[in-house]
Formats: sequence, structure tokens, C-alpha cells
Amino acid sequence: MNALYEQIDALCRQNQTSMTALCKKLKISRSVLSELRSGRTKELSVPNLRKIADYFHISVDSLSHLSADEAQLVCEPEDYFYRLYDIAKPLTEENRKKLLEFAQILSLAQQVQHSEVKQLSFF
Repeated sequence: MNALYEQIDALCRQNQTSMTALCKKLKISRSVLSELRSGRTKELSVPNLRKIADYFHISVDSLSHLSADEAQLVCEPEDYFYRLYDIAKPLTEENRKKLLEFAQILSLAQQVQHSEVKQLSFF
């Protein structure tokens, strides 16, 4: 049996849930984990790893050979919003405001950069 599958199975047992219930909750096809269990696949996609790790409140690298930084680089766009939410939740109100201000600064900088590129392309 695949070590990753065994780890997920152990987490399910510790949290008194089944693999099927986990898959339904996370909207992961049950066959994905069945393939992992049988050894037909060796690993899960990063988005699925992220969903499982977030569900059990553990890091992605504890489920996979990828480091958390590597996993963040290849996660799907909507995963960034969930990740940002998880990071912001424990922050104080003051630090949440700072995080929001930082996001606004980045957004404005990107808008300026894109407008400069558009202006340059007219010449």
C-alpha cells in the first residue's frame, strides 16, 4: 500500500472520518485515492494535496515530498485565496488591515506596470 495513502488513512481514522466522506467533503473523486492505494498512481496533484492538508490542518509537505513553498508555486489560482484567508484568520485586526493595504499596493503597482507596458506598445 502507498505510504501517502496510509498517512491519509491514519489521519481519517484519527479524525473519525472515512475516506469516502473525506472525498465527498473535499470534492475529490474517490477513484483518485483508490488509484493511490493500489499503487497505480504514486502521488496526488498539488491541489488535492492542498485540500487534504488544509482539511486536517497540517502542512502540504507533511503529506508530500514537495515543500510547502514548492506546492504554493504550482497551486491553482483559487487556492491562493483560501491560503490567504487561512493566513489572515489568526491575525489581529490591525495586522489584517496591513495585509489588505499591502495587497492594495501590489494591485496598484501591477496596474501601473501594465499601463506603462500599454503606453510603450503604442510607440
